[in-house]
Amino acid sequence: MHKWKIFGFLLLAIVSTIYSFSKPRVIQKKQETALYVTLEGAFKKNGEVKIKEGMRMKELVEQVGIKDNASLAALDLERTLKPEARYYLPLKRSNAISLNKGTVEDFMTLKGIGKKTAEKIVDYRKSHVYTCLEDIMNVEGIGEKRYLAYRDQLCL
Repeated sequence: MHKWKIFGFLLLAIVSTIYSFSKPRVIQKKQETALYVTLEGAFKKNGEVKIKEGMRMKELVEQVGIKDNASLAALDLERTLKPEARYYLPLKRSNAISLNKGTVEDFMTLKGIGKKTAEKIVDYRKSHVYTCLEDIMNVEGIGEKRYLAYRDQLCL
């Protein structure tokens, strides 16, 4: 009986020693970072809005709502939202120039747009389709400052 007590004690000591040197498993929780977009224009809620990863524009429109005079045609409702991006929804205007249908002469009516820039806007859509108003910034010579100045006068 005395042998078994010693054997049991040694076995317990060995197992305890091995266990004390093993590292504990670290369970990492997946931390979700909040995703935001900035809304401007005819959305009912402007400013920073929290979104879910993979959220589409139509879900955002349902979440925040739009004003009655919003030009919904200016948005690609199937577009997946990009965190930290800015989205602008213009008001309906009967005299807005369509990026996808406007002529060189139409674009030249915008203050500061000459023939060469108007031609670049039209040429861009020969190889690309304007899917949102911000796409005009892909045209050489039109940056964010000019886009902000023209966005109320444009539509898709």
